[in-house]
Amino acid sequence: MKNLAVNPKINIEKQIVPGTNVYAFIIDDFLLDTASVMNFAYNIAYFNPMFSDNSFYPGIRDHMPQPYQRLLHTFFQNEILPRIRNKNYSESILHKSLLSLVSCKPENLIVDQKVPHIDSCDERDYAFVHYLSGEELGGTSIYKYLPQNLVEFKEEHKPVLNEIISNVKSTPHEHTGYITGSTSLFEQVFKIEAKFNRLVIYQGNLLHSANINSEEKCLANPKIGRLSIASFASVR
Repeated sequence: MKNLAVNPKINIEKQIVPGTNVYAFIIDDFLLDTASVMNFAYNIAYFNPMFSDNSFYPGIRDHMPQPYQRLLHTFFQNEILPRIRNKNYSESILHKSLLSLVSCKPENLIVDQKVPHIDSCDERDYAFVHYLSGEELGGTSIYKYLPQNLVEFKEEHKPVLNEIISNVKSTPHEHTGYITGSTSLFEQVFKIEAKFNRLVIYQGNLLHSANINSEEKCLANPKIGRLSIASFASVR
């Protein structure tokens, strides 16, 4: 990938997530030049079928090339780690970066895809979303699970995950497709709008979901569908 560099004029914005004492980091115009990333997405990427990465992501994915992963890891290590509040993290590992394209129609979702999710119960795990489409294709929201008053999940909350699925099955009239706002079980407490070349970083143990509010966003075409890069890292 050529001409891949972080924009030297970026501004790193920290926003506290309501109901927690942790922050989300929002970085606009992350890459100085997106041409090589978009060329990979449009012309090179081989999108694997849904579930092939052993996740419930409602679409197709491919691994990003190593130059992108190295750039993202260096940025996270040098710019974000020192800004994490009340922690003394010194090392990070970037596990993977996945070019992701939503393709599953709402009526074809399984129950696990109709609810907000966590990536981990460990506060040392971080999730990244690098939006490669515009605001109209939807950003990301963080939710509170109302029956347990939980936004941030820890190890002791693992049993709640089964409770969530059970309760969603009991309220099918409210959870018919992608979640896009508050329901009787979930309160949308924090919403991040999508913006082309915006990078968002937050703890993976926060209950979160993509904002997908129409079938038109579920198109398996990277030039018009909801395209992003999802990455995952851990710190110590």
